[in-house]
Amino acid sequence: MVINPHKLGVHKLLKHIPLNALFDAPSKARLRKAVNIADLRLCAKQRAHKMVFDYLDAGADDEISLRRGKDAYSELEMHFHILSGLKPPLDLSTKIFGQDVKLPFFGCPTAGNRMFHWEGETAAAKAA
Repeated sequence: MVINPHKLGVHKLLKHIPLNALFDAPSKARLRKAVNIADLRLCAKQRAHKMVFDYLDAGADDEISLRRGKDAYSELEMHFHILSGLKPPLDLSTKIFGQDVKLPFFGCPTAGNRMFHWEGETAAAKAA
């Protein structure tokens, strides 16, 4: 009989130790200090697997959309406490391409969602 950590029940002990909090602390500290898109990009680069980050960071083919995205966001800074004085419910509705939307952001198809989450497209659909 082969003895391994799973058979010994190590996984049952480890679930009670907050290892995620320990390993996530540096990433969360960097994220709290981020003030623009470039800072968020560096946070993602340090957190994500190299293959996953490079896939998302490369843009498409000739990278025109990547350059346009960088140009569009280069003048923006993020200030996270901008809505801090407002009371819920907040109305975030707006129009995108003439259509009414309740939230001004949405998930986009990226393909290969299993690279980012073990449930893949199912997780993306649940999040939406």
